[in-house]
Amino acid sequence: MTEITEAEFERNFDDYMERIETNQEEFLIRRAYGSAVVAVPATEQLEKILDIMPEMDYDDGVPGDPSY
Repeated sequence: MTEITEAEFERNFDDYMERIETNQEEFLIRRAYGSAVVAVPATEQLEKILDIMPEMDYDDGVPGDPSY
């Protein structure tokens, strides 16, 4: 996994997304205040994990559906 800054990821977003989707590369994206997130391809293994996660209710406070 390659670590990059959030600013670098945002500057070259399309290039990084292409690398993630085409080359299956993984990136740790370090935010300015020190926390980090990962950008990884959605593999079958990851999708299985996401499928077993419980649904989380969300209400955006706007009448009607859908709530995002």
